[in-house]
Amino acid sequence: MTSKDALPVGYPFASQPEEASSQVDGDSLPLVAPNNGASASTKSDAAPRATQRRLRAIEARLSDRDHAVLASVERFRFLTAEHIEALHFNDHASAESGGRTCRRVLVRLRREHVLGVLNRRVGGVRAGSQGLVYFVDTAGQRLQQQGSSSRRGRRFPEPSARFLDHTLAIADVAVGIKAAAEALGAEVVQVAPEKEARRTFIDRLGGTQVLRPDLYVELAARPGDEDVQAFFVEIDLGHESLPTVLRKCQQYEAYYQTGIEQRDFGGFPRVVWVMGAYRPDIAERRRQTLQAALTRGVRLTPELYRVTAAEEVAAQLVQEVRHG
Repeated sequence: MTSKDALPVGYPFASQPEEASSQVDGDSLPLVAPNNGASASTKSDAAPRATQRRLRAIEARLSDRDHAVLASVERFRFLTAEHIEALHFNDHASAESGGRTCRRVLVRLRREHVLGVLNRRVGGVRAGSQGLVYFVDTAGQRLQQQGSSSRRGRRFPEPSARFLDHTLAIADVAVGIKAAAEALGAEVVQVAPEKEARRTFIDRLGGTQVLRPDLYVELAARPGDEDVQAFFVEIDLGHESLPTVLRKCQQYEAYYQTGIEQRDFGGFPRVVWVMGAYRPDIAERRRQTLQAALTRGVRLTPELYRVTAAEEVAAQLVQEVRHG
């Protein structure tokens, strides 16, 4: 690979260059909360044994919104307090009231070990409580597993900065799309993160492939509108080379050729590449380089793809749906 074949390298929004580490495969993440060790908690912070009696008592104290918060954190793996507030506390009389209520709820869910927080804050210590990153803690995991046949997973160390930044960037886009839809009178029919959005298919050579979009999104121009547009969304934070990105596009092409999505849903979603990096100029160069590669790519369908900036994607998708 020559230098001109590589996308410019950048670092994610929330990390300094020295924080970046190897990517963690999402499928390798188990179901139970991180074991933060002595650096993350003291003995007094350790969760008491989650007996059935204690779980029933915790569940009796959880409201419908508490359950919704827990489900959102489980779906996205990690969410900041800001994400949770935007998703579940935006219906108050004022933003200040919503923020106060959100903070009280999160303190209570942490006290019950329904949710826990990572050592790292997004934006550093100056971000305060809004920068805390939440995961499903031991009691929350047990509650989520009740009535399910899923096995309990092992504990794991805190995620790498690289994996966490990518995961939170996915949540950023999901929250942004929700906000843009509400502002413009559109409807978010579905936003599914990777583990819900994946597609398993047989390629033309008879091999089994698993396509893992970062997000699958369905939008309608107005609430209740039956005409829905769908998108596969990929978040690029500057870690991957151009050949790696194009191999993902080739996987989309392989899935497109099966006709499965078109048969089941009447069309194939637009594949949207969202380009973000530690420096905006790097993100823009990556966007231009990828767009040029898609245009001249062999065995690619250029009209299947869109390449856009992270700060623009939410409004662009909603506007596209609104204006047909």
